[in-house]
Amino acid sequence: MQNPREANRSASVQGDAATQSGQTLPGQGQSAPPSISLPKGGGAISGIGEKFAANPATGTGSMSVPIAASPGRAGFGPQLSLGYDSGNGNSAFGFGWSLALPAITRKTSKGLPRYDDGDQSDVFILAGAEDLVPVLGSDGRRQEDRDSVPGHTLQRYRPRIEGLFARIERWTRHADGDTHWRIWSKDNILTIYGLDDDSRIADSPCGGPQRVFSWLLCQTRDDKGNAMLHQYKAEDGIGIDLDQAHERNRGARNDPSRSANRYPKRILYGNRTPLLIAGERPAALPDIDPDWMFELVFDYGDHDADAPGPHDDCARDPAGALLHPWPARPDPFSSYRAGFEVRTARLCRRVLMFHHFPCEPEVGRDCLVHSTDLCHAHDHAHDHAHQQHAAAAYSFLQAVTQSGYRRCGDGYARSSVPPVEFGYTRPVVQETVEEVDADSLANLPAGVDGSAYRWADLHGEGVQGILTEQGGFWYYTRNISPLAGRAQFAPLETVALRPNVSLAGGVELLDLAGDGRPDVVVMQGPMPGLYEHDDGEGWQPFKPFRAPLNLPSRDPNLRFVDLDGDGRADVMITEDDALLWHPSLGEEGFGPARRVFPALDEEKGPRVVFADASESIHLADLSGDGLADIVRLRNGEVCYWPNLGFGRFGAKVTMDNPPWFDHAGQFDHRRIRLADIDGSGSADIIYLHSEGVRLYFNQSGNAWGAAHRMQVFPRIDDLVNIAAVDLLGNGTICLVWSSPLPADAGRPMRYVNLMGERKPHLLVRTDNILGAETVLDYATSTRFYLQDKRGGKPWLTRLPFPVHVVERVETWDHISRSRFVTRYAYHHGYFDGEEREFRGFGMVEQWDTEEFGTLAACEAAADNIAEASHVPPIHTRTWFHTGAWLGRDRIADCFDGPPHARGRGEYFREPGLSEREARALLLPDTPLPPGLTLAEEREASRALAGVMLRQEVYADDAGPGAAPWQAARACTPYTVTEQNFHVRRCATNWAG
Repeated sequence: MQNPREANRSASVQGDAATQSGQTLPGQGQSAPPSISLPKGGGAISGIGEKFAANPATGTGSMSVPIAASPGRAGFGPQLSLGYDSGNGNSAFGFGWSLALPAITRKTSKGLPRYDDGDQSDVFILAGAEDLVPVLGSDGRRQEDRDSVPGHTLQRYRPRIEGLFARIERWTRHADGDTHWRIWSKDNILTIYGLDDDSRIADSPCGGPQRVFSWLLCQTRDDKGNAMLHQYKAEDGIGIDLDQAHERNRGARNDPSRSANRYPKRILYGNRTPLLIAGERPAALPDIDPDWMFELVFDYGDHDADAPGPHDDCARDPAGALLHPWPARPDPFSSYRAGFEVRTARLCRRVLMFHHFPCEPEVGRDCLVHSTDLCHAHDHAHDHAHQQHAAAAYSFLQAVTQSGYRRCGDGYARSSVPPVEFGYTRPVVQETVEEVDADSLANLPAGVDGSAYRWADLHGEGVQGILTEQGGFWYYTRNISPLAGRAQFAPLETVALRPNVSLAGGVELLDLAGDGRPDVVVMQGPMPGLYEHDDGEGWQPFKPFRAPLNLPSRDPNLRFVDLDGDGRADVMITEDDALLWHPSLGEEGFGPARRVFPALDEEKGPRVVFADASESIHLADLSGDGLADIVRLRNGEVCYWPNLGFGRFGAKVTMDNPPWFDHAGQFDHRRIRLADIDGSGSADIIYLHSEGVRLYFNQSGNAWGAAHRMQVFPRIDDLVNIAAVDLLGNGTICLVWSSPLPADAGRPMRYVNLMGERKPHLLVRTDNILGAETVLDYATSTRFYLQDKRGGKPWLTRLPFPVHVVERVETWDHISRSRFVTRYAYHHGYFDGEEREFRGFGMVEQWDTEEFGTLAACEAAADNIAEASHVPPIHTRTWFHTGAWLGRDRIADCFDGPPHARGRGEYFREPGLSEREARALLLPDTPLPPGLTLAEEREASRALAGVMLRQEVYADDAGPGAAPWQAARACTPYTVTEQNFHVRRCATNWAG
């Protein structure tokens, strides 16, 4: 368990940049390297300001589309844009899209919130910044100001990595403990978060204190009297079909439990009445009419379609009914990571810009001047033959159109620019049965049966191999499928550096540390403990548990599952009248038992026993929030109890359109497999029917799609083993068939790649209808990892899961008939298991344009592929710090080899130089403050995450027949930029 005295720190980073000669560039700081003129994708084509960018450090693709808003006085007003990131999930704006509105939220990546603010149990995060660290006094206690503001206690915070240089305060009211946040920026702009219930995401417990999960931006003011007011609309039951099975236990239409979520509704700015700040601290907005001139309104279908007004959502008829009730989206979804349900049942349709100028002719009040229209496509069942009857699984932003309006009588005249359109990869089930080549299965005579041979990612490489124990030795067959794009295994190898234990009899492969690498855990015997996986491909010496678990690991009622969201496997045991769980202490073992008594009514809480042979009870994520729910499957019924954390589970959710897996007398729950087939995050159902495989796709935790019947599959009986495995290391599931029968010895393993070669739900195309088109291709990090490993360039760090990264960006200018391509390759991916953070890649290569032969081979002709206009590819190699701590003598000097190593690192070196001369041309390693502990050095390394260390720019202008001097010239960079940094410890904090 992490020591709180070592966890909360604040650091700042300053940088110096230098050329290869080592000369310091004054005033650079963390600035970008010198600007290099690279080929651009297109001429002067511009749409509505949309921009696509690939983030080299993380490999994600991002797209931003501005939301039209009138500028306020001195530019003070909202500057909003919709942002797509291939790492995002679903939202009120569509799958992968989000609106960048800042908020302060409780951190959940290292554990679900406990809401014990008196004990400071939770960490707060400022969106777009970092963890917030409390400021301590000289005595080591938290600074609390009880005098400056009567009736309030003020606590100061600062970001864990300083860069904002803002004053951050948490205000707590003495009377009732109500809290909100205030931040003064270095530009003297005040921002207030969560001043009232309308700007908070919180639950509404019966009789207990309110638990606030997120404080939303509600007010912004500058020192010139300008102000901006953000208003939100609470979720409710209006427009929702309460007769649906999955809505049954969510309460009545006006039940407070439905209202936790908040949607941005309007932004008011351009106040005519100046709100000058008087005194040391501003009060709330005065009880006067600020007389707003501008109003930005978000339309969720609750405004008139033809002549919308800013307050249509509140208009009622004479009977009191809403004239424009907001409709429910076809794919509502829920997250329970807050410890309660936060449900998103609405979809933003438009963003409307209104002006309020009562003295202006043809304008007046409530005048619509601009709109940003969002058109969504709804992805239905994966079986296209049933689309017209299936509920939508996800909503995708298909097009964005910006329109201008002019008032004409009682209506408006409208003029629009062409829309920006988006295309995504579609989930299409593949039914081709593929063979695993015989060479890969030379030492696998019986397939993978789950006992003698088992699937295991033995070294945390992000792809599962095959592990077996024979004659007291461990043998491992590495999976190299990402290299070939089909199932392929390396030759069998002996696991030399293994613990001296047998895989049978109370020994488990478990990731107790949560770092993605399996530990060998001895659960039984006189001394339970573990062999922790080291940073290589071995295990550290045996370490007995400080707090062992005195329970048989083979207990049919025992499961290993993460119950508190910290990424480590806790122990859960079901009993007749209670649920028992032991929290994981990491390598220390397991904590004392905690007993949770569920409700007597199963509609309000789970009353299940894992060992009950009459039911099929599973642990799987059906809601898609990353937490394992308790799932019960029957023939004609699928329900689950969502995980609320710390052994608590919510009310039962009965899913609509439940599958009838088989005839009543033939249903066998042992033939059920739960797996995330399409990589969307929620578990789907695979049923091994005697007449063929049936696939049932999860519709956002609400319902099931129609059965997809696979017509071609090897025979299904009790003698074969069928497993759902990410065989190809691409984040989607393959159905792997294995047989131990002698008749199948020649082909003991076959598989179906259910989603084909492309992961669904990723943005792959943008088109602004004005001639600019962008096409994207993705690859997985596992392929780059295995390529480097095969080429003798192993990564310094590893990723224990596949990450989809942008491999190729193709940009077309259809007006000038030009085509440009940027290609990427990624190295040294890093996942920080302690912080539960993906930190990106340590080195990224980028090629702009391509070789002439590749250009000429494209399907559509382009005018710039003539040899006279061909530009040699520009090859850029960029190194980033990932925050990994590799030793105190290698803080930033990670990629040029250890100081006294004989081998060369990855940086370019001038030919003919000695090791000493070559290293003299490099900047010195990043210095650390003296007297740091080991934990503080790791914190200092984390502060460097994402900064650029070095960049080399080449021209790949040596063709196949190039002379030696030409090849040598192509291997010499045109420019080299190197940066160094100084890390300063601003504070050493711990909970007092």
